[in-house]
Amino acid sequence: MNRKHEPTLCFPDAEKSCFACCPPIRTAGYEHIQYKNIIKRILRENTRAFAGRKQGISPITGYSCWALGYLDKEYRLVGCLLHPSRNKGEELRYRIDYGEKCKRESCIESKIFMTLSIKERKFWLHLADGFDSFSYSSATINPLFHIMGWGPSLLRLIAMNEDLNSFSKEFFFCKYIFFHTSLNPRANAYLINQILKKNNLHLLKSESFLRKFEVFSEKLSEQISKAARQTDDAPYTHLLDLDHLFLNFLRLSAGLAKINKDEACRLKDIVDQDIQQFKKTVRDEDEIISPGRPALYPQIETTEVKCL
Repeated sequence: MNRKHEPTLCFPDAEKSCFACCPPIRTAGYEHIQYKNIIKRILRENTRAFAGRKQGISPITGYSCWALGYLDKEYRLVGCLLHPSRNKGEELRYRIDYGEKCKRESCIESKIFMTLSIKERKFWLHLADGFDSFSYSSATINPLFHIMGWGPSLLRLIAMNEDLNSFSKEFFFCKYIFFHTSLNPRANAYLINQILKKNNLHLLKSESFLRKFEVFSEKLSEQISKAARQTDDAPYTHLLDLDHLFLNFLRLSAGLAKINKDEACRLKDIVDQDIQQFKKTVRDEDEIISPGRPALYPQIETTEVKCL
């Protein structure tokens, strides 16, 4: 991989890497940064010992992997020493006896990230400027793990709206108040992507809109959960041939793990109608608060925040 020109979420640049999915055995909620000093020592030991290791399978035990080490002389990049990119294309991860699992590991956020153009990826990576590999690999510290869940369409709109200019993490979250929400991004991506278009991205800067959206999301989720007609033999929701963002709303927001396609379509009609009504409410408020403003650039009431 050419890290300089084609950034991935795993390897964004020469300063840091993500190793959140390593090792393949992890407890729920585990993050490397919680044990940073201990793991830094282990990584150095693994790196030094790797060259002298005998060939062959050596299964890992516990929550540590002997093949996880530093990939550069400066001890900045952390990753798998058995990865094909480190071994002239040869796949050596079978040696830890979890090779198939390691090959499958690819988080949802990294897949979303790769749907963006290279310029768009570089734009969003500014949210992680100044991070080392430990902070970058932390889902609680690195905002990219949260932001990606809102979906590529919204991410592209924002990047274009900002003309792909660089920014600081502090400035971004000061400007785009919406992303302070505690809502689950993947659970609500369908709703926000149906509401926001190129001509109303200003809503993301409004605390008023954020509060209204949070109430709307909560009430709609409860409504759909109660309205659903479920059967025991229904297929898993995520397997249906429907908009995956909508299916995430059904699963992660309304709590519908299984549902028939016809029923899902019925619920989608309800959701879409409610979204249209919500959009009308917001649009009407725009017109009342800012009469005379060109319709292309509507504004709703916003709590002023100074971004220095």
